[in-house]
Amino acid sequence: MPGWSQDQAPAPAAALSSPSGSASKQSDSAKVKPLGSPDKPVVAPLGTPATAKMAPLGKASKPSVATLGKPGKPKFALKTSGGGGAGAAAPDRVVEVKRLIDTYHRIAIGYYDRMVLAETPDEIAAAEIHKPSAKALRPIVRLVAEIIAVDPTDEPALDALLFISKYVEVPIIDETLGKVVFQDGAKGVDINALILEHHADNPKVAKALRTWPKGPETDKFLAALFNKSHNPEVRASAGINLVNTLQRSEKADLAVQLAEIMAADRYLDGIPITPRPNGPTARDWAEGKVREIRLLSVGNVLPDVSGAKLGGDAESITDYRGKVVVLDVWTTWCGPCAAMIPHQREMVERYRDKPFALVSVSCDAERETLESFLETTEMPWDHWWVGTDSELQESLNIRSFPTILVLDPKGVIRFKNIKGEELDEAIESLLEEFTGSGDQTGG
Repeated sequence: MPGWSQDQAPAPAAALSSPSGSASKQSDSAKVKPLGSPDKPVVAPLGTPATAKMAPLGKASKPSVATLGKPGKPKFALKTSGGGGAGAAAPDRVVEVKRLIDTYHRIAIGYYDRMVLAETPDEIAAAEIHKPSAKALRPIVRLVAEIIAVDPTDEPALDALLFISKYVEVPIIDETLGKVVFQDGAKGVDINALILEHHADNPKVAKALRTWPKGPETDKFLAALFNKSHNPEVRASAGINLVNTLQRSEKADLAVQLAEIMAADRYLDGIPITPRPNGPTARDWAEGKVREIRLLSVGNVLPDVSGAKLGGDAESITDYRGKVVVLDVWTTWCGPCAAMIPHQREMVERYRDKPFALVSVSCDAERETLESFLETTEMPWDHWWVGTDSELQESLNIRSFPTILVLDPKGVIRFKNIKGEELDEAIESLLEEFTGSGDQTGG
């Protein structure tokens, strides 16, 4: 599942409750308190999905499920489960959910561990050998789904829903619909609909969104969750995830609209997006994202950023006008950045006699760290050092490493965050466009 660098869900914060008009009692584990209704605009609909209905397994309590994408006040319609009081989870449900999840992990842990470490195609293929069969895992998932179906409102049900969303793979879960399905025709539960109906204010959901499965229904689910939740942490996590998804899908207008709503939401000021002390909040992130989408999209001239050039004076990106420029913002501790170095060496050598420049901008905390790294690693091209929290990082809204911008000789951003063969093709096309002299060697 995908994950974010600094563009990720915020760290845990206190959960905020449903407003008046909801059920009068709540689970002790939710630990919520009234906030009122924050003045937040509603995100423009991303299509209107059909009303989702939970298919009960066994004797379910027939919970109602809200229409996906329909904004409104969150409802905590907590039901009794096993006589523990309104909304209280029976101890046996807590124990049983934990037992089933632990069992699933014991069966699948070897596969997941190998997949996390796998990088090359051969390593991925080797990891796939250890993948447990759907036949071995389906009975466990069926029991988890039955626990949810009996009572989808309590904390064990949420733990079960989040477990399924994170770990269970097709064909046991249909990620395109956000539902548990079974090949033998048995019906499961609608994960997205039940979270929206019963758990939209729970901070566990915010954390889970960091690795939420992507599919055609994901945007609608995130938009509905953003609109419905009164928990700033959940709203921040859903909003960040959705803005990034929309931006990657080239839906810049919708992405900037949502980012502007977040930037105006004062409740997001208290939600950090990194564990770093005094780091940016979700509202800071949204303000930076608005600037990035409006000013740093492909087709715009890059702002006049500058840095301290190693072995020389400060230098501006405008000093490179007339050349195709690859601007690589990185750090020495970034693994994916280091993995690019061999290709960068080949690239610089290939275009040595062309109007081309590679500029690597180090965001390491200390200049000496970069200098020491270059003493042992051959990187024969221009290097800037800007440190952490620099003006360049703020201007370019740098949230992850590496960040790569490809500029044409006029300083216009033509490509973003590409590498390898795709980067080579981009450079070739720009050299051909502006000079009529790309790489004629075929290398």
